[in-house]
Parts: sequence; C-alpha cells; structure tokens
Amino acid sequence: MKNIIVTSIAAISCLTTGGCASTPKPEKVCTSEWISKRSDKALDRIESKAGRSIKALTKAAESWARGKKPNLFQMMALQNSFKGLEKELKYGRGMKDLKTLASTCENPKIITDAMGGFLRKQGLPDNMIKFIEGFEPYQRLISPNIET
Repeated sequence: MKNIIVTSIAAISCLTTGGCASTPKPEKVCTSEWISKRSDKALDRIESKAGRSIKALTKAAESWARGKKPNLFQMMALQNSFKGLEKELKYGRGMKDLKTLASTCENPKIITDAMGGFLRKQGLPDNMIKFIEGFEPYQRLISPNIET
C-alpha cells in the first residue's frame, strides 16, 4: 500500500515538474508570426461569440454617420449589444487568450493593437473606434491587469 502511495506521489511530482519546464520563454516564442497566429485565433473566438452585438453596433454607427439619431427602441437594442460585447470581453475565452498572450510576451499592447484591428475589420468608422477605445469601461475590460 505504501508503495502505491509513494509511486503515485512520485508520478504526480514528475508530471507537475514537466509542465513547468515546458512553459515558453518570451524571448524564444514571442515572434510577430507566433503572436499574430494566436491573436487571430482569439479574435475569431470573440467574433464568433459577439458577432451579433458587433453587427448591431456597426449598424448604429452607420446610422449616426448618416446623421440619423436612434429612437428609444434602437437605443435599448444598442444597450443590449454593448452588454453582449461586454460579457464576451469580460468572460470569453478569446479575451482570456489575448490576456495570456500579452502576459506571456510581457507586452500589454498586444491586446490594444489586436482589438483596434478587430474593430476596424468589423467596418466601424474611425470616430466610433476612437469613442470605444476611449470609453473607460472598455479600457477596464481589455486591461491585461484584470483577471477574467
């Protein structure tokens, strides 16, 4: 019985130690190609989960660009879109992956650059992107210092 316990503890110790040894070193793995591949995958996850919210925001931005103001129901729908996007940025796997990537490479700018490119890819006008990027709750959501 003692042998089984000792063997189990030894096996767990070896597995745990091996896991630590395989942690990537930033200077070896954080090439632009490595970062790009992983951030694209994370952004694809965000887009697949928050696609409806982003489409609604894009539609509202296009209306505002034409000088139209949203009515009460459109404002409520827009608020729900912001909540959906917030939920994905707060709890979603894509943002967690971006934060892990920024932490691994010791570069928090990875998140802001990736999300800025992501918003442009969605077709949002520059003034809407600047508004979103300057929005304090958005800044908190994409901050690498906040655990999700």
